[in-house]
Amino acid sequence: MIDSLRPHGRVWPEEGVPSLSERIVFAMAVIAQAVLRVLYVLNHRADFDEPQHLHVVWGWTHGLVQYRDLFDNHAPLFHLAMAPMVGILGERADILVLARWMMLPLVALSLWATYRIGETLWSARVGLWGALLTGFVPSFLLTSTEFRTDVLWMTGWLLTLAVLLRGALTPRRAALAGLLLGMTLATSLKTVVLIVAFVMAGVLTGVLYPRERGGALFQGWWRSIAWFVAGSAVVPVLVLGVFWQLHALQSLVYCTVGHNLVPSLGLWGSASHRMWIFPAAILGLAGLVMALPRIFGRPARPRQALVFLMTGFYLALVHAFWPLVTKQDFLPSTPLVVLLGVAGTQWVFMSLERAWPRLLIARASVPVMAAVCAIDAVTLCQGQLPWHDANQAQDRTLREVLRDTRPGEPIMDIRGETVFRPRPYYYVLEDVTESRLAMGLLRDGIADDLVRTRTHFAVPDNTLFPSQARRFLNEHFLPLGALRVLGKDLGDSSTSDDKLRRFDVSYAERFAVIADGAAGRGALDGVIYRGPALLRPGAHFYCCSGRERHVQVVWAGALERGLVHEPSRWRAD
Repeated sequence: MIDSLRPHGRVWPEEGVPSLSERIVFAMAVIAQAVLRVLYVLNHRADFDEPQHLHVVWGWTHGLVQYRDLFDNHAPLFHLAMAPMVGILGERADILVLARWMMLPLVALSLWATYRIGETLWSARVGLWGALLTGFVPSFLLTSTEFRTDVLWMTGWLLTLAVLLRGALTPRRAALAGLLLGMTLATSLKTVVLIVAFVMAGVLTGVLYPRERGGALFQGWWRSIAWFVAGSAVVPVLVLGVFWQLHALQSLVYCTVGHNLVPSLGLWGSASHRMWIFPAAILGLAGLVMALPRIFGRPARPRQALVFLMTGFYLALVHAFWPLVTKQDFLPSTPLVVLLGVAGTQWVFMSLERAWPRLLIARASVPVMAAVCAIDAVTLCQGQLPWHDANQAQDRTLREVLRDTRPGEPIMDIRGETVFRPRPYYYVLEDVTESRLAMGLLRDGIADDLVRTRTHFAVPDNTLFPSQARRFLNEHFLPLGALRVLGKDLGDSSTSDDKLRRFDVSYAERFAVIADGAAGRGALDGVIYRGPALLRPGAHFYCCSGRERHVQVVWAGALERGLVHEPSRWRAD
């Protein structure tokens, strides 16, 4: 595309050695991006998915099997790969930040693959600016900073493309690309959408370029195709074999496939008109590729058209058919969109310089690219200041989990945000589970599981809890800083003449009475309170003494651990 539009008699800047000024601008932009990424690693607010992934990884380090022993609806390769390092780091409150550092090599590989794709299809300059600008895109930078399976997914896909597009599809290249694709598939089943987009783009490219050498990617190289397919199967087969040996294969299939297929989930049930996006995209993209000769003077090279079509088809598939569209869905497509934008921008500048060669307009592309980087950086900082620690709530939760609870004690949370403790309820309360609960496809058994596991701790009240579970938790748990503890607030006796207070116990446990920050002085079930007592399930009564005001009944273990000495700790933060 770009290489077909050079003015005669001149060497274009993208083909020559970058000037000193361009090297300085590029180096400054790289440093600025590195500084921003480090600051966001330290201070970016925790996304719901991050502690969920950490909890699954922690489970592997403690002998728990993903899907069988704890729920997760993501493919397993990322968690298996991260488990050794998380096991070395151990249980610590800053685990999220430390885990985010492990994403940096993956991001570096992704940007390197972006450069290689740009260099292969256009020029080294397009590849360099494409990789640099990709790193500045606000949604890309923040999402790729997070500890999530999608970062490895993006890396695997971009490396697959970099290998496939680099040269002739020899058996060796095909096998390597297949291994990378298999790794990508074992990391996220969303890879199926990418494969569909790639195959459709390959077929359409072959139709549009029937006589071009290399027009279709595979060109009947059946031996190479066989190696590609065989390589693609290696990692998924190994993963399935591991889970079969662990007696968790059926659980894996349910959690990653069956659980996620919910009728009327998200946009499936509300935006039927979205399906027209895809056929419109096919017609529009095919028409644009056919119009390229008139726009650029000659057709784009087949592999340029392939990447253009594949990127457009993937975005159309996501917007047309994906039920829950999230920012992480665009991680593998953003670098390709940026590369296409950079290539198009270079073509505009070169076309202008071809019309007015004395103005050296093409050299203005460097300050334009630098300005785009600056605009992205400013937009990023306006959305979230990189030096402001927005992750304090998650850090505080983990500090209190490690300080106030014991290993093996279950904690009722939303998605595993307490990381280092088992959950009494199997399912995480994310969008798909919420839809299943709302439609009656799952039973709200949280209260039963809390009783069965004798759970003493829970996270604060949250609208993500199902209504029945939320009522039970609010009835049987008291605020305790970043957590809640088993207990009941009996209210302020000074506001009523009735000194008798009723409360219910869900399972047999020792309870203490705290009145105004000290031991109760009234009567528990008709007996003068002398200290923590074992209470059976059912209704119980406490009669306040004349001088008692605010009274709570709390699990005695919290008192014995020194968690309730200060009355101020009973206030919700």
